[in-house]
Amino acid sequence: MINIYPLAPLQAPLPFRIIDRRIREFITKNITVGPNHRYYSRCAVKRTPTMQADAPVQKLNQPHRTIIAIAFPAILANSSAPLVGLVDTWAIGHLADPANLAAIGLGSVIFNFIFWAFGFLRMGTTGIIAQANGRNDSETLVAGIWRSIALALALGAVLLLLQDLIFLWAIKALAPPETVTQLTREYFHIRIWAAPASLLVYAVSGVLFGLARTGLVLVQQLVLNITNAVLNVIFVVLLGWGVAGVAWGTLIAQWLAALLGLWLLVQILGLNALLAGFTSAKTWLMSGFRKLVAINGYIFVRTILLMTALSLVMRVAGALGEVEMAASHVVMQYMLLISLGLDGFAHATEALAGSAWGVGKAKLFHRWVKLTGVWALVASIAYALGFWLAGTSLTALLTDITAVRIAVDALMPLVIALPIVAVACYQFDGVYIAATAGAAMMVTMAIAFAVYVLLLNPMSSSWGLEGLWGAVLIFMAMRGIAQAIWYPKLKSKLD
Repeated sequence: MINIYPLAPLQAPLPFRIIDRRIREFITKNITVGPNHRYYSRCAVKRTPTMQADAPVQKLNQPHRTIIAIAFPAILANSSAPLVGLVDTWAIGHLADPANLAAIGLGSVIFNFIFWAFGFLRMGTTGIIAQANGRNDSETLVAGIWRSIALALALGAVLLLLQDLIFLWAIKALAPPETVTQLTREYFHIRIWAAPASLLVYAVSGVLFGLARTGLVLVQQLVLNITNAVLNVIFVVLLGWGVAGVAWGTLIAQWLAALLGLWLLVQILGLNALLAGFTSAKTWLMSGFRKLVAINGYIFVRTILLMTALSLVMRVAGALGEVEMAASHVVMQYMLLISLGLDGFAHATEALAGSAWGVGKAKLFHRWVKLTGVWALVASIAYALGFWLAGTSLTALLTDITAVRIAVDALMPLVIALPIVAVACYQFDGVYIAATAGAAMMVTMAIAFAVYVLLLNPMSSSWGLEGLWGAVLIFMAMRGIAQAIWYPKLKSKLD
């Protein structure tokens, strides 16, 4: 079945209700579902014997509008993160010393590596929730929520305990100039205390994406990122706290978003339903955690390879000089803006194709893959046109440092090409998450990573910063090619 909005109406303050209700009403008008599609009680989580029979896959009306209704809030939610990164860059980039900007760039790489390494909390949770939703399996759904929350808190605690070792390892691996190291240390040891909150945000987002409640993901991200942006302006621009101000703004915003996410889950499922799932012995069976870890383990390795590839960008750029490192940070923000925007259509794929996968409907699964892929391609072209028309002007807004501007402008042709080259890998990530095909995600990433490592040093040595980012484009292209080649094997599991 396609259970896009099966849960109880959200009892939330008016702005939250409006965003979620508008999206929910639109989708409901365009999707015909079974008579028991609102199968969740606010007081119980047990599945009725007739639930499966009363919730068949039904004909879908206006699929393109359905995709947009799910993807657009996800795009807004995802894009808000790099937009805040751009605010950070603006706040720091107008300081005279480029070491400040380089330190924020280095700190961002470290935390992206740390937190994105645990991105399986979002991706693995989304696949499990979407498939359970498609099967009308409320017990598995609620158990999946609690397992993801427990894993997020446990991993967050480990990161806090190991923070000194993590920083030393990161500095040794990335080898920045000493001036950058000192500023990065200040930034790191403040922001690391947001670790449990950041991982909780991942887990909650995974649940909401799996249920296609992207309007609520948007609400959560807007609260996080607007708070972050406002506090960064206050702490950096008005109070002059420098890189420490950026760190404090992020810390406060992450904890606020985590608490909001937990509150949203209570409002959606009901406190009694969540408590019933929490006290159920089945929720805490090791077999359930082994399945979660098995899926997430592959995604973890895949993400480690991805973050290693991106970290190598800053390492190579740092060896070229502070200006090159600062310029790479700016381009990295552009890359994040592109990737997280295109991921909106990947999230639509996760929810729609994942639900079809959960009930074993091969034709419906493939249909959603193709339709969301078309929209992702359209979005990639729009991104390319946007950077072609306004990329240089955007760079001028971000920094007053002439040398950094020149370096970024020289890379703009590669930035323009990036969304078209990389759209396949972002979209196929959504496909593989929908199918909880973690092993395939790992293998295809490993193939692309191997090609990237072979090309990185020769290209950067020959063509400097342009060669470095040219290698990144080849890496993204290889990811999509490997995933496309593997796709028939994945689809055959349903045929």
